[in-house]
Amino acid sequence: MSEVTEEVKQKENLSAEHNNVVNSVIDKIKSNNFKIYYYCPPMNTPSGGIGVIFKQAKILQEAGYNVTIIYEPRQDTKASFQESQKKSKKIEIFERFKPDWVGKDAEGIKLQPLGNSELRFNDGTTEKAEMLSINPEDFVIIPEGFPNVMERFVQIPCKKIVFAQSWYYILNSMSVGQSWKNWGIEDVISISDGISEYINVIMPGMRIKNYSQSIDRNLFKPKKISEKFPKIAFMPGRTQDAILKTYNVIKTFYCFYPQYRWIRFDELKGLSKEDFANRLAESSLALYTDEIAGFGTMPLEAMACNTHVVGWTPLGGKEYMNSQNGYWAHNGEIFQLAELLGIAIERLLTGMLDDKSVYEEYEKTLSKYTEEKEKEGVLKIYNEYKTERIQELEKLKQ
Repeated sequence: MSEVTEEVKQKENLSAEHNNVVNSVIDKIKSNNFKIYYYCPPMNTPSGGIGVIFKQAKILQEAGYNVTIIYEPRQDTKASFQESQKKSKKIEIFERFKPDWVGKDAEGIKLQPLGNSELRFNDGTTEKAEMLSINPEDFVIIPEGFPNVMERFVQIPCKKIVFAQSWYYILNSMSVGQSWKNWGIEDVISISDGISEYINVIMPGMRIKNYSQSIDRNLFKPKKISEKFPKIAFMPGRTQDAILKTYNVIKTFYCFYPQYRWIRFDELKGLSKEDFANRLAESSLALYTDEIAGFGTMPLEAMACNTHVVGWTPLGGKEYMNSQNGYWAHNGEIFQLAELLGIAIERLLTGMLDDKSVYEEYEKTLSKYTEEKEKEGVLKIYNEYKTERIQELEKLKQ
């Protein structure tokens, strides 16, 4: 009898110890005493997707969360080869991740290279790379195109969330039949209605939370008509095929409308946010040729600058594109887009686009994409995740 009693006591003690551990994790989540890690590709050239990651991280940091951007350093092959030749042994030199182009959203955000050794960077500095020490209360946010990273976190009992900014790279990055659920992930943050609808179709049952990005009206602001140039701003596509299509649109436009060959196109490439905004604002029109955008901020940024938009209609822009706020061609239609460019320029030159109602429509569209609403949306999502994580942990109690 005493042996049975002792066994019962041991089980009760183990259960109490287990519950104390669970309660400790819950308390940390309630008090924001946990870490949020964002995995980020270390690109040092302007990228809208990376800018969105830093913006969300900045919102959370300013709200009191402990946020870190983690990345895997890329080797500088040329510098490594040269140094190896000098030392007559293998030397690895890495590129330092310095997203200065992000601007104020990168200020104060901790960047942590992943690894287990001292890294030498091509700017002459060194830094100790560390393996992550992740606790059950921590959150890890992984972009949609990195299933290899998702797989590494399978055995780690933390909160794992996919950050979906593009529909295009989801299936392209996985084998046929795979789903994020294969790696124990069911939670997704989506940046557009189009992406959410797409995920619901290809991966039914995922728990998706949506929020809208914002347009910085202190950065993207209109110039007077007298300060605008007769030029068309554009951004080339991300792939070689997309670049060729964009230039095909431009060349087709010149063939369709030879009388407008005096109007030039201004390629907005490799610019800081400030330079990008200024060049966009001084342009009379913006040509938008992103066929695969998960959201696409350029048209909205152009509207904020009172720069009229002519573009294609990718899945991500369906929530804000309408016949009143731009000249929209069917996605990928080169001839139609070139024709619309000519129509828009004719109306621009005859003063038809200077009507007050045009700018009122832009403001109506932009009203959904304010910094206040973005901040509110992001914080609401993470408050919900905290509540849901606590509920998950409560079920683990014995």
